[in-house]
Amino acid sequence: MYDSGTTTIGEYTFIYSGHSSADKTRSAHGVAIVLNKQATTAWKNLGSTWEAVNERIVMIRLASKPINVTVIAIYAPINPKNQQQAGSTTDPFYEDLQKTINKVPKCDMLLIIGDFNARVGQEQHRTSSNVVGPHAVDTINDNG
Repeated sequence: MYDSGTTTIGEYTFIYSGHSSADKTRSAHGVAIVLNKQATTAWKNLGSTWEAVNERIVMIRLASKPINVTVIAIYAPINPKNQQQAGSTTDPFYEDLQKTINKVPKCDMLLIIGDFNARVGQEQHRTSSNVVGPHAVDTINDNG
């Protein structure tokens, strides 16, 4: 996905944020939020508020009763093999995510959705009540 913006296809509104099309690469990242007709109305009722933070984070705000809802969609980077790589990819992502969370009005319901690239590990279901089932691919990572 390249660039950022909004588009409407039929009754659906797409709000997206991606890598710049001026610098096309195979490793481009992007996130999007798709709203149906009812959610689009709620989004427009708050002035169509949205922010493309970067190619891994996009935020929208929906009018709702009894409280408004802010949705942050994310695509977290994969945990690097060494700490030096973490300084260039993982750490900035979580700093940007925290800055985005800090912008959310305190009275809003906050939903953070997306791909956290978490790995819980094959044995986590035995030691954690937060993990269901023994089906996993490897060991736990920092996101898990």
